[in-house]
Amino acid sequence: MMYQPAANANDSARLEDYIRAVRLHKLVVIGCALAFATVAFLIASSRTDSYTASSSVLLGPSPVGSLDANRLVTPNLEKEREILLSNGTAIDAASLIAFTGDPGSLLTELRVAFRPDTDVLTVDYTSQNPETAAEVANGFSTAYSTQRETEAVAFYSGAIETSQTQLDAIDVELAQLSLDLDALLDMRRDIIRDEEPGPDRDNSIANLDASATEVRADISSLRTSGRAFENALRSDQSKLATRTPSAEVLRLATPPSSPDGLGTNIFTIGGLLLGLIFGIVTAFLIDRLDTTARDDDDVALALGTRVIGSLPMLGLSNRSGASALVMLTRGGNARLASSREAFRRLRSSVQFLNSNSNVRTMVVTSASPAEGKSVTSANLAISLAQGGSRVALVSADMRRPTQEELFGVQLSGDGLSGYLGKGSELDAIEVPDIPNLWLVHSGAPPSNPGELLGSPRFEQLVQELESEVDFAIIDTPPILSTADALAAARFVDGVLIVVDTRRTETTELLQVRSDLERSGATVLGAVMNRRRFKRGGLFNRRKFAYYRNEKANGSDA
Repeated sequence: MMYQPAANANDSARLEDYIRAVRLHKLVVIGCALAFATVAFLIASSRTDSYTASSSVLLGPSPVGSLDANRLVTPNLEKEREILLSNGTAIDAASLIAFTGDPGSLLTELRVAFRPDTDVLTVDYTSQNPETAAEVANGFSTAYSTQRETEAVAFYSGAIETSQTQLDAIDVELAQLSLDLDALLDMRRDIIRDEEPGPDRDNSIANLDASATEVRADISSLRTSGRAFENALRSDQSKLATRTPSAEVLRLATPPSSPDGLGTNIFTIGGLLLGLIFGIVTAFLIDRLDTTARDDDDVALALGTRVIGSLPMLGLSNRSGASALVMLTRGGNARLASSREAFRRLRSSVQFLNSNSNVRTMVVTSASPAEGKSVTSANLAISLAQGGSRVALVSADMRRPTQEELFGVQLSGDGLSGYLGKGSELDAIEVPDIPNLWLVHSGAPPSNPGELLGSPRFEQLVQELESEVDFAIIDTPPILSTADALAAARFVDGVLIVVDTRRTETTELLQVRSDLERSGATVLGAVMNRRRFKRGGLFNRRKFAYYRNEKANGSDA
């Protein structure tokens, strides 16, 4: 039977899932944060600082471009922006700031912007030197404003000059007409004085009067035109004197005190925060993709059994040799105290199985090597013996025997392999300083350990142990490595499976379950080894209490 998740299972991530992922993979989070912060710092430190200075120009209406001198044209900001960015303005700006290079090169770092609801152009210039940035920005603003003002003044000046020219021409023509009129009047007086009255004299006088009337009409017309030009002249002069500037520098740029962009510290902090976010996401993905059997539910679903014990990770100094037998140590730190208490709780679970189901003989195994089955077997046997039970620990891992190294006892006889293969007498060594505990060592490595553990002779051994001791703990090879454990499991009351929460895959446990079901073995439960326990503050309070009590009593009872 393979493990299948429930159809209604909610696989959505919760806050506690993220917190757990960060806690379990905190080194990934810290590493990502430091890496991002370092890269951000290096980038910020290696970049060349640039400074941007900003000035602004206020635009007003201008007569330039209008066909009617009495009507002012509202500025088109987009058009004026292009004028400010033109080569002509660049040439004027370069002249103002005494720039000796190509004026067009100034346009590469120049930016002009505007808001549609205002009449203000903003001029920004970027340079590696803050003084240069301010100088060029002001140069362009001033050159453009001067250019636009010059055009407006020139428009009115041209109109004034035109009106004045027309007035001068009218004055000359009036003077000539006045002379012509005086000449006609003199001729009329001469005719009246010198000629005798008669039809000829009358005709001459009439002709002269008609000519004088025409001249007077011309003089009147010219005077009317002159008054119109005089009015236009006075109007243009008034407009020139009272006009609103068509462009003026609203704000001059000052050298910026800080470079563009984020400072090195802020950039580094930003990299750190980005690294934290990336690290958390990475940790969560690792956690979600992690198929190791980390929790009781994972193991229970995969093996179809309950978890009867949880063991913490041993310290580096207690992971090999006799130091791994933590049940034999006295005092020590909080981690050792927690480990001893965990084995005592496992002992209670095994005793409960015995009282309920008369479980006395059990195989202790795991899915794969190096998951802690031998150390668990040894410490469980010691704990049961310390609790007053008579215990036999059988080193049935004849391929890679470990119990002999852990206990360091003096071996005698043929051991388990001799008993099973040669029919020798069973040699059970009483472990020194541990009353009620006997060790059956593995003996010489046989060529067929699987066949020996599945033989009637091994069944006979189990029956003999049942009659002699209260518990028989049989340490066998991992299930997925050899068939030894499956062969031995048929003759005992049940199997304890040690699960390494840091390396055992749930797929491996599914295979273990399938193999045990095919062999007809009874699974008593699982033991979670190297469990990731949560800590409360700097110390787990319960762990500290046990450690304190053991220090006070000076005993492991």
